[in-house]
Amino acid sequence: MQSSLLDKKLQGFQLIAQEKLQAILCSIPGKKDLIIEPAIIKPLEYICAASWLKLKGIQRIFKLDSHNAITRSSPDQVQLYMIRSDLCSFSRVLQQIKLICKSQTSWPEDNNFKYFHIICVPSCFTYFSQLLEKEGLYGIVGLHRYNWDFIHLDEGVLCMEMPNVFSTAYMRNDCSLLPAIAHSLRVLQILCGRPDITLTYGEHSENIVKMLNKLGPLPKMGDDDKSNDFSALLIIDRDRDYAAPLLTPAIYSALLLEVFPNNAGILELEMDKNKIQQQKLTIFNIPSKKDIEQTNKSAANKKSPTIRFNSLHDEIFAENRYKHFSAASSQIRQQAKAMSLELQKLNNMKLDEMHDYVNRKLPKITDIKNKLLRHLNASEKVIEMLGSNFRRVQSLEEDILNNVSRKKILQDIEELLTTDGQKYNTLRLLSLLHVCAGITSEELAQFIRNYCNYFGLEYLTIFEQLAQVGLLPPVVDEVTTPINKTASKLLSNIPLNIPKFQQTQFQANANRLKLMVSTSGDADAESPTNSNSKKSQTSSTASSCPSYVFNRLYIPLIAQLSSFLLKSATTDDFISKIAMIDGIQINGQPLKSYNQTVKQSDAKDLLLLPLKKRQIMVYVVGGITYAEIAACNLVSKITDSEILVASDYVISGADLIAGAFQ
Repeated sequence: MQSSLLDKKLQGFQLIAQEKLQAILCSIPGKKDLIIEPAIIKPLEYICAASWLKLKGIQRIFKLDSHNAITRSSPDQVQLYMIRSDLCSFSRVLQQIKLICKSQTSWPEDNNFKYFHIICVPSCFTYFSQLLEKEGLYGIVGLHRYNWDFIHLDEGVLCMEMPNVFSTAYMRNDCSLLPAIAHSLRVLQILCGRPDITLTYGEHSENIVKMLNKLGPLPKMGDDDKSNDFSALLIIDRDRDYAAPLLTPAIYSALLLEVFPNNAGILELEMDKNKIQQQKLTIFNIPSKKDIEQTNKSAANKKSPTIRFNSLHDEIFAENRYKHFSAASSQIRQQAKAMSLELQKLNNMKLDEMHDYVNRKLPKITDIKNKLLRHLNASEKVIEMLGSNFRRVQSLEEDILNNVSRKKILQDIEELLTTDGQKYNTLRLLSLLHVCAGITSEELAQFIRNYCNYFGLEYLTIFEQLAQVGLLPPVVDEVTTPINKTASKLLSNIPLNIPKFQQTQFQANANRLKLMVSTSGDADAESPTNSNSKKSQTSSTASSCPSYVFNRLYIPLIAQLSSFLLKSATTDDFISKIAMIDGIQINGQPLKSYNQTVKQSDAKDLLLLPLKKRQIMVYVVGGITYAEIAACNLVSKITDSEILVASDYVISGADLIAGAFQ
């Protein structure tokens, strides 16, 4: 099949990343020790193993300790540090190198030889060299840039594993990581060809395409220089669809990511410490007897179990990853029961049958049993962490999307802050309200007072960070003048009931693109704890629309744009569907000018619709969620096409808000 051939081609990123790393390692002579930042270890395992590194001259491999420096075993030992392109990590490494230099009294006579090297992932910035000079290490430490491009996490999913793009590019207006994204997309085009259509939506997306164009034409690959594998490339900024990460997902893989930390597609099942517990107030985190027992067991085992988000390595995940959580969790329970019945057959077997069973079937069954146990424990933890408030939050999000019961919405958010005390998820709901309906400065000021009373005044600057990216309104200081008091009294008498014919900008765009799904007459939202509810019976029919990933409330923007592109038969048909949305560009031109160019000229190759090859790629700048990936997967099945989804990082809604706390 085409999909399997494309996946094999995309696995070539591993070979390209190995060649890049090999070029760096082979350029450094001598005995080498590699000291790796812990967050980089998991992504690096997709590229090479420890045995491969040792073949390339690495003698010892260490984890980078932020407090203790790794001592050198001999005077001629070379130390290589591999870290993310982060100022704090870089400064920490420089301090360790300075301590090592002070402790060593004698050095070999070759002054030009560098005994320390720093490999920065994915970029090596100019101010790194300036910082070396400031610390007196210029000429002593060598700097190297290493970009592993894309990591093939799963079928149809690529990730660059750059977790700080949203916080740097959007919150700090620091675009230094965007060139690395452009270079990686160029490598993808070298592998798969340049698409006929490049659709961008957002400022960062436009800049990435400009960088791609400035890199020049693609190198010719001889006889392999044939047609491209993708007909279209969609690059979309994260801030163009905030609703997708802020809404609570309803599918299995996305809800797992809401609770457990993720690193390069590997979920760490720390039952005693997860993302929900870490963001709660201490008073809400009093451990139960069961939690204390699990903590003691995990302390004894030390290493926490993991779930790998890869359908080839985990058949349980492959079967349930894009299913509604209730359907997935009930199926996992049924499989666990069936597995226990299968193992009971051993008691009734004869000796010869038992010997054959143990040799052939038992290892595979034991492996599946271990995976089932992990998924069963994980799903139960999700129910424990989210089940109590799931229905309430779903109903609240539905009211926010439809902009109804505004006063009740604010009261519910304040009540959740009081009764549940989650640092990120309460801000997430408030941000969703501002994105969908808008909040006033007075409403924000009231929430800030309550939030800081619970979590502390040190988080006051967080609201400015969220306002920077449009998730909250600007924080305005209260001025208590008589005129302002009179104005506030007059405004307070104005009713807040907005007529139905008035719409916010979000609702207008959502209605134009048909992102909002009517839920009139539906029952209450399905809770993860209630797998036998009436709504679970309709989960299969609900999955015929991409909105099933949010309990039939909302269709992710990237899924809808992909659907329009794949279903449109002509240029006019496609442009008419998206013409009302400002900021969308096709092949570097605004929609209106591009449409005029197509009408005035007879160049049929300007926009080939319907697409010759029903294969497109979507890239989200600033992180993507598994709910969006699942929605695109459903669109590809409905339209009999293939959608490759890529981003710099796979996130949850809490991770998006947590970017302001970095």
